[in-house]
Amino acid sequence: MDQFEHNGVILEYEVSGTGIPFVFLHGMGGSVEQIRSVYEPVRGIRLISMNQQGHGNSGVDWDRYDFDHLGDDVIALLDHMGVEKAVLGGISMGAAVSLNTAVRYPERVQQLLLIRNAWTDHPMPEDVRTAYHDLGHALRNCSIEEFYDSKGWRIVRETTEYTRHAFTSTFEDLTCLRYWQKYLILPDKTPIPNIDVLKRLTMPVTIIACRNDLCHPYEYGSYLAGQIADASFIEIPDKDTDGMEHKRMINEAILRMF
Repeated sequence: MDQFEHNGVILEYEVSGTGIPFVFLHGMGGSVEQIRSVYEPVRGIRLISMNQQGHGNSGVDWDRYDFDHLGDDVIALLDHMGVEKAVLGGISMGAAVSLNTAVRYPERVQQLLLIRNAWTDHPMPEDVRTAYHDLGHALRNCSIEEFYDSKGWRIVRETTEYTRHAFTSTFEDLTCLRYWQKYLILPDKTPIPNIDVLKRLTMPVTIIACRNDLCHPYEYGSYLAGQIADASFIEIPDKDTDGMEHKRMINEAILRMF
């Protein structure tokens, strides 16, 4: 993978295809591998993905670990590549970073894609924050048993197979074990200071949501869509119900954007 440096942090990124630049950002605990598993290459699209701070082999500055600085990383990547304007999208944390970036740098964003939003203008819900905080503490101690004994696990175990696996699989991920701090920090942050800043979004916006998802409430996508003028809102099945259709509809939405 290629690398660039921003504010003293080394960040990994990769590019595939040629055409209109499309920056597609992974979710919390993910990496460019998540984007590879979701995105189906389209002729005429130049896909740009990066391992955000605290993910993959990218570095991290915990003293400045918030959505503003993660959004600044996106703009720094565009500057590094000489890209003036790009289509910007992301999943979960990637959607939050994309929203932050579009609000603060609207002139750099051609279109915006928000998939399975986990934040709005507020931090994550209290039960989800509890689950992530308990996960972070258990990862710090490299102890899945500690997580199984926590209130966070009691919340997670009552949800879907996909959600349970998303939490427990982190104990097999060396990057999550190394960068456990993100689970203590980001759930308490907000990508935008208030809902009024969404009025700055004049570019086309597509929002994708599914039901039956603890960390990515359907209501979050619906709420944001109702606050952004002319936003397109698409409901897709959750991964447990129909993973193949989930992926197909995401790629169909991407294709329509281009």
